[in-house]
Amino acid sequence: MKNIYLFDSSVDYQPGLDFGVPNDMFPLRVYVDNTEYIDKVTITDEQFYNFCLSGAKVSTSQPKPEMIREKLTKYSKEYENVYVVTISQKLSGTYDTISSIVKDENLKNVTVLDSKSGSVKTTYVLYRVINAAENGLKVTQQLVDTFVKDSLLVFSVSSLEYLERGGRIGHAKALLGKLLRIKPILTTTDDGYTASLGMERTYDGLIRRMTELTKEFMAKIENPIVIGGYGVSYMKEHLDKLLEGFNVHSIARIGPAIAAHVGPEVFGLVVGRGF
Repeated sequence: MKNIYLFDSSVDYQPGLDFGVPNDMFPLRVYVDNTEYIDKVTITDEQFYNFCLSGAKVSTSQPKPEMIREKLTKYSKEYENVYVVTISQKLSGTYDTISSIVKDENLKNVTVLDSKSGSVKTTYVLYRVINAAENGLKVTQQLVDTFVKDSLLVFSVSSLEYLERGGRIGHAKALLGKLLRIKPILTTTDDGYTASLGMERTYDGLIRRMTELTKEFMAKIENPIVIGGYGVSYMKEHLDKLLEGFNVHSIARIGPAIAAHVGPEVFGLVVGRGF
């Protein structure tokens, strides 16, 4: 086998979807009231949502370094090229940890790539990496950066509490959003930070504006595709309205690695150049 593709569990993709190539995952660790779980291994999405909604204190940590080291050294011997796609370096230390292990072990055929995003946008970047490498291209961070610019993540959450708790949004803004019942429109920048694209007061207004932003971006790219994502089941209704009329590639559940930082009441999409 020539290539294998590794990714951390911030990659959210439709259950049963086959990437069509050898792949493996580095699961992040999830903490619920100080009890450790292995993301998508010893805790399910639904279990995690229920913990959140019951008021449990949740957080995440990087994949275990010894597990990363074991998999990287193994696959480095078995495959010609090992590509690793991670959550944004600005959102997690996972990229730095993996890069450090690759350097320490002198794994010259392992390429670590920063998706500069998370969840379904990292999934989109992963698909682009696979498509490029399987078609004989040398995949570098510079090439991945073009994939990032070729796509737009648009999502919303019912509460800014989780983002504020993780230091990704100011306390004053979170408090203002709560008092005014404002629904934010969020994204990740080309540099990998979480950023705001605006706010709306109603779900109808929110979905209308998210749709406008998606269509505006679509007009700039060729053969656009969309990957949708949502958390708790009742957010699917909002996602379905948002996805109306778009060429939808797949729909994912937002897993614990991301939901711990944005909350379980989340929905959104990534739109990008087709692959």
